[in-house]
Amino acid sequence: MKSKTASKWILGIFMLAMIGFSLGGCATTGEKLKSALTATDRGTVLYEDKYEFKPPPQGWSMMRNLTGGDFEFGFLKLEKGEFPSQTTMFYDEEPFGSSRDLETRAKQYSTFFLVGRGISMEIKKMEKGEVAGRPALAVHMEGENPYRNEKAKSTVYFFKTGEYVVTLACTQWRPMNGTWDLELFNIFEGFAKSFKFLKSTFYEEMEQKIKKLKG
Repeated sequence: MKSKTASKWILGIFMLAMIGFSLGGCATTGEKLKSALTATDRGTVLYEDKYEFKPPPQGWSMMRNLTGGDFEFGFLKLEKGEFPSQTTMFYDEEPFGSSRDLETRAKQYSTFFLVGRGISMEIKKMEKGEVAGRPALAVHMEGENPYRNEKAKSTVYFFKTGEYVVTLACTQWRPMNGTWDLELFNIFEGFAKSFKFLKSTFYEEMEQKIKKLKG
């Protein structure tokens, strides 16, 4: 189970966004970041030849995990309005929790996800789906912290690589009187539904090695 607090996680989002690049064509900070995404003729992009997906439109900044933190990569949209008006979406190989059962993991995740911000996320709906050709559990949750004038709304897809649970998640933050922008969740759906693994994941490769050792 992750030990980092959600406060550090959110701070990490801002730091990674600063070293990312805008999909609208703003300047990047290095050739390594520029080459992270490769466009295809299918309206998708390849991320380091490991994943393929439909990217968000202009106005989103890329976030990359360069130091072994909470998630591998994602996108951030800073929006007009009072802080904290922003939306993130990302792929996470180590989501909060420890269970390998998708529903149980979702409940663990909702308990720990934004606890560092004083926000207790309540699961509003769970529904079965599919991501990357694998069975998935789509979980919709919301929470708020009136004392900090913050609320959050998330859609998280829980699915497996081998026996390990991973997630694709979208979270939107607003001040208490803010209005949700559901169109941004539609953009996330395009990202999630188009997401593909281009090669075996670390967990799948590890499980194959273990099976070989066992004979």
